[in-house]
Amino acid sequence: MLRNILIGLVVLIVLVVGGAYLTPQNAHVERSTIMAASPEEVFSVVNDLSRFNEWSPWAKLDPKAKYTMEGPPSGVGAKMSWTSADANVGSGSQEIIESEQFSLVKTKLDFGDQGAAIATFTFAPAEGGTKVTWGFDTDLGMNPISRYFGLMMDGMVGKDYEAGLSNLKTIVEKGAKAATDAALATPGSGPAPPDIPMSAAADPTKGPEVVTVAAKAVIITRANAKAIDNAAISAALGAANQKLLNYGMANELQIGGAPLAITISHSADGDWVFDAAMPLAEKPAKAVAEADGVKVGETYAGRAVKLTHKGPYNTMNDTYARIHAYTKAQGLTEKSVAWEEYVGDPSETEDAELLTNVYIAVE
Repeated sequence: MLRNILIGLVVLIVLVVGGAYLTPQNAHVERSTIMAASPEEVFSVVNDLSRFNEWSPWAKLDPKAKYTMEGPPSGVGAKMSWTSADANVGSGSQEIIESEQFSLVKTKLDFGDQGAAIATFTFAPAEGGTKVTWGFDTDLGMNPISRYFGLMMDGMVGKDYEAGLSNLKTIVEKGAKAATDAALATPGSGPAPPDIPMSAAADPTKGPEVVTVAAKAVIITRANAKAIDNAAISAALGAANQKLLNYGMANELQIGGAPLAITISHSADGDWVFDAAMPLAEKPAKAVAEADGVKVGETYAGRAVKLTHKGPYNTMNDTYARIHAYTKAQGLTEKSVAWEEYVGDPSETEDAELLTNVYIAVE
C-alpha cells in the first residue's frame, strides 16, 4: 500500500514538473488605450522617469517608499530605484534602455531576487488621438514554479497596467488641453513679423522639426477673422492677399514665396488678428511708400519649430498643441512669435487636403 502511494507521489511530481516545461518560457502582458493627445505629448511624460510616480499604479501603495534617481531625468540612461517594506511594492529599479522619439520607450526592470523584465511603451497616431500600448515581458527560466507562476501573470499585472494607463491618460489629456489653450493665447503684441522661409516645402507625414530661417523682405497688411470659421478665415486671407498683390503690382515688386499669416492675437471669443504677408523675391532697392494699409517689412531671423498641418484652417489647434509638446519635450524656449505658411490654394484645393506649414519661433 505504502509502495503504491510512493509511486503515485513520484508520478504526480513528474507530471507536475514535466507539465511546467510544457508552459511558455516567456510571460507577456499587454494593455492598450486611446488618449486624446498627440504622440509627442504622451512620449514626453513616459520618457521622463522623474514623472513616473505621477501616474504609476503602485506609487500610492506605500507612501513611505524611498525613490532614488540616477542619470538624466529622461531618455536613455535615466534610472529610478525604489525600496519599500510593502510586499506589493518591494524593491528594485527601472532604467530606460531605448528611446525612439515620439514612438517608443523601453525600460529594463530589475526586481533583485525576483528576476528581471522588460517594459515597453509604444505610441502610434490613431483616431481620437494616440494609441498607447504598455507591454511587459519576462523570461521565466527553468524553474517549474516560475513557469506556472507565468500562467497567472496577465491576471496579476494586467489590472495594474490598466490602472496605470488610466492615470497616464488623465495626465496627458489634461496637458493636451492646456497646450491647446496655449495655442489660442496671444503669442505677442505688435506688428513685428517672424522669420519667413522662402521654401513652401510641406510634408504632413513628418513630425515637428527645428529649422533655421533667414530674414526676408515682405509686403504686409493687418487683417482679422473668426478662428473657428473656416470660410471666414479663407475669405479674410483672400481679401488680404489680394491687397498685397495689388500693392506689389502697383510698385513693380516681384512675389517670391507662399502667402503667410503672422499671428498677432486671439481673443477669448475667437477673434484672430494677424498680419497677412507675402515674401518678395528681393528687397526693394529704394523705399516704397505705404498705401491702403500695406507696407514693406522684414521678417525675424532665427530658429523655429516647423510642423505641416493637413486639413481645414480652423482645425490647427492640434498642430499647435503638438509643437508646444515638442518644445517642452526638447527643453526649447518658445518666443512670442508664431506664423503660418499656406502651401495650398483654398480656391483650388479641398479643405481636407490643404497644407499649411506652422511655425513657432524658439530660442
